[in-house]
Amino acid sequence: MNITEYFEQLNQTSQTIFKTTITDSASLGKTHAISSFLIEFSECLFETEEKKMLRTVATQLETATLNLALGLYRQAFSSLRLAFEMGLGLIYFSINKLEHNEWLNGDNDIKWTKLIDEDNGVLSKRFSKAFFYELKEDINKYNGQAKKVYREMSEYVHGNSDTWQKSGLSLKYNKELKNKYFELFEEVSEILLFVLICRYLKSFNEEKMDSISEFLLEDLGHITAIREFLNGEKK
Repeated sequence: MNITEYFEQLNQTSQTIFKTTITDSASLGKTHAISSFLIEFSECLFETEEKKMLRTVATQLETATLNLALGLYRQAFSSLRLAFEMGLGLIYFSINKLEHNEWLNGDNDIKWTKLIDEDNGVLSKRFSKAFFYELKEDINKYNGQAKKVYREMSEYVHGNSDTWQKSGLSLKYNKELKNKYFELFEEVSEILLFVLICRYLKSFNEEKMDSISEFLLEDLGHITAIREFLNGEKK
């Protein structure tokens, strides 16, 4: 078998996985809806570089799901983690402009420990008190959830031993990993939406809030402070 035939065979295998994966249209639809909403949310932002960064997050989420559909599970988890880091990094840079410009110039990195620092990070009570005071009692839960989901995705990025047992060394459909991806995607998207709300929602005018409120109420309306702020139904 020559190299062309070899890669054609890999592509055929991947396309077979793709055809099986896309039968889960409900899960795929949810992931695409989140990515599309982040693009819509970016239009509400005032600062150009923040808009660009959120659009990059949305694109990276789509890339992660495409990797999943093709059977590239480890790459899917890696891309999902990158999108998560960049999403929280966007929020961090929105209040740390010096570090943001250094990052844009290639002189700084997004540091996970800073993002989830319990005292000064974007999922800290200090942060919520500054931008959305009513969420201060909810934010610790999301900090813990962020650490957990990041750790789970990192196992695939770093190649922990048990992840090789789960994914194997051959290209083939894996229902367990597919379901795990959608589970982690849901957690990642909820955290990202929560922190975007915490940072920006109170800075939006009524027109901007009206354009995004329906989606936010559907996904995070279970949080009392968000539901009441957006004038949703009280439970």
